[in-house]
Amino acid sequence: MEPSIEWSLILIIGFFGWIGSTIGFIFRGITQENRLHKKRAFRWGILIVFFYALWVLGLYFA
Repeated sequence: MEPSIEWSLILIIGFFGWIGSTIGFIFRGITQENRLHKKRAFRWGILIVFFYALWVLGLYFA
């Protein structure tokens, strides 16, 4: 069985989105005083979960 090109692309998008969202969370969701900026941190956290799930689905179906 050959790997699916579409799911492989979703896998790559999910992986880089997950990494990018995590970096965004670190730099945008946390203030200089090491506190969470709640609204921004929540948005970045949702993106982390979404792209991580996308990555895992891509791994499963590719």
